[in-house]
Amino acid sequence: MMTASSIFFGSTLAAYFISAILYVVGVTGSKMRGTTAGKANVWTKWGYILAVAGVLLQISAMITRGVSAGFTPVSNMFEYMSFWAFTIMLAFVVINFFYKVPGLGAFVVPVGLTILAYASVFPREVKPLIPALQSYWLSIHVTTAALGEGILTISFAAGLMYLLVVTDVTKASRAAKFLEFVVYLFFALVSFIAISLSFRIGGYEVIAQTAEHAFLYKMPPFAGPPGTELGSLTTFLGIALPLFNAPSWMEGANASVQFNTILWTIAGSLVLYGLLRLIARKPLVVTISRWVRGLDADMLDELSYRAVAIGYPVFTLGALVFAMIWAQEAWGSYWSWDPKETWALITWLYYTAYLHLRLRQGWESTRTAWMAVAGFVVILFLLVGVNLLIQGMHAYA
Repeated sequence: MMTASSIFFGSTLAAYFISAILYVVGVTGSKMRGTTAGKANVWTKWGYILAVAGVLLQISAMITRGVSAGFTPVSNMFEYMSFWAFTIMLAFVVINFFYKVPGLGAFVVPVGLTILAYASVFPREVKPLIPALQSYWLSIHVTTAALGEGILTISFAAGLMYLLVVTDVTKASRAAKFLEFVVYLFFALVSFIAISLSFRIGGYEVIAQTAEHAFLYKMPPFAGPPGTELGSLTTFLGIALPLFNAPSWMEGANASVQFNTILWTIAGSLVLYGLLRLIARKPLVVTISRWVRGLDADMLDELSYRAVAIGYPVFTLGALVFAMIWAQEAWGSYWSWDPKETWALITWLYYTAYLHLRLRQGWESTRTAWMAVAGFVVILFLLVGVNLLIQGMHAYA
């Protein structure tokens, strides 16, 4: 079963990858032919077919993995991030069936593909559930929370497309700079995935031993554990490592490893982004904005809002209500101010403010589109940043 699951997983990656290429070719090709991203062509039609195929393949991958493991496969970071990618693609397939905005796929499918590739960074082996996870609430809480996050991701994509339609990104402005920063964040995630997978495929490992702990580095340790003698661990490209030690304020047994990962991500993202800027010879957002010319801004604004209206209650149930019920059963308390809990609450409050401002204060269009885009950054920190920077009771994930 696990072999079949791996095959299905690899096939899913391939389907999403080809779908992303077809969508990008479809929208960039439509510009050259003078048509718009709102009209389907043979490329975007096949992109949608491949996206649907990928969703079906991923369902098969999760079912076979779950049957083999004996529980719903959402218990670790590989499984959770894979499931989040699935919910993003599922939400896209369903929403695009009704709204039929081919250009949407050029923004959503690469995000789903990137999240699924990010999942590949984590170990894939199936391990028995620890006692805290041996509950039917595992399936209810995690799948519902991820589904809400997946739907909210569609709001981000539609909001970003709206801003690209209404903003003149060829002129220097705060709006254009922030949109460029959003593009940079995407490539930061891409660079992290590429670097992590490269060292993983190469089998790179370095163990840093201190008096209290042993730290396993899977990337060259530019930052060593506190108290480590500089240059004493290993060398990389002739450079003695570590160059410095992780700051003492970073908590957790793997704080230095996580800090080192952040350094590699920043360095890799700057190199990747710099190369792309050199090739494009202009801000990347200027090139991307051409993909959405001719789209109906009001329709994108409505799509972004509807995604929040649907995703918000689903996220509320999964990330807060079901989570608190399970916490009471597992830890004897509905709320413990664990970092993951706290950021789930912050995310919920953020989208609560979005709906309040839109429905009660009359905010719409540009202002709520910015909130939808920034909301995805909040979700990314909830799912990625908290795991890298903060140690808590959810560390087993």
